[in-house]
Amino acid sequence: MKKILALCAFISFVPFIGFAQHAGPNTPTGYSTAGTGAGWSNLSGVLAIDNNPAYADLAQYPTCNNFLCFHSDTAYFTHFGFSIPDTVTIKGIKLDILQRVNSPGGGIHDSLLTLLVNGAATGNNKASAFNWLDTPTNQTYGDSTDLWGATWVPSQINDTSFGFQYQLTNTSYDQAASVDFLTMTVYYEIPQDTSTAGIVSQTSSPWQVAMIGSQLTINAYSTVLNSGSQISVRDLTGKVIYSANYLSGNNRINTLIDASGWINGIYIVSIKPVNGKAYQQQVVLVK
Repeated sequence: MKKILALCAFISFVPFIGFAQHAGPNTPTGYSTAGTGAGWSNLSGVLAIDNNPAYADLAQYPTCNNFLCFHSDTAYFTHFGFSIPDTVTIKGIKLDILQRVNSPGGGIHDSLLTLLVNGAATGNNKASAFNWLDTPTNQTYGDSTDLWGATWVPSQINDTSFGFQYQLTNTSYDQAASVDFLTMTVYYEIPQDTSTAGIVSQTSSPWQVAMIGSQLTINAYSTVLNSGSQISVRDLTGKVIYSANYLSGNNRINTLIDASGWINGIYIVSIKPVNGKAYQQQVVLVK
């Protein structure tokens, strides 16, 4: 039996607004190191919380020679496997790192944390001066509106070379620093409709845009519909899964759209009159 879930639309034409979405959290599958500091070991240990972490043994400050060093090599984490639609706008990037030191003395903290594009550091250094704890602690860098001081396009995020570089510094005695898990989440927005022509509001009887069973029901009445309109339906990645032109001629749209072949989820319905701004509504399909 199909459930009925709908978000009904009422009496307003509005400019088409964007919908915030996110990709991830994803883990990296590319790892490398460079530099003259203490080496990292087991970098793939960041893939799961399993007490088998990536780690670096750091010497007491300020020791640094061919055998020991108070700071780590730079570790590079890439290949996050993002596949973000080309038409969206990147709004924020968040990194979560599960950190721990093996003794309560403290003194270990970040010294370098920047994003990478084609191997080049890009944007702000998000290294935190907060000393790591001797219990596993998640540290978050960035958020849904933080672009790290740079401008991003989806092709950069989707590239296998996209990732970040990470270096640690010890200001205390010899101790190891470990990272047991890390993920990256990218926040984006489906683009806006730039239409600006025509009417911006209407006060006729309420419109119905609803998913009833496996049919999308649209009942609408307004004088702006008299010259025709286009109905389109997109999923949350921005992919158009239905599009049709309607030449009503009587100020009205009454139609049923078969959604039986669509997967469960949220869809964005757009009604764009020839002589008016786009109207949009979210609907939810649950089979």
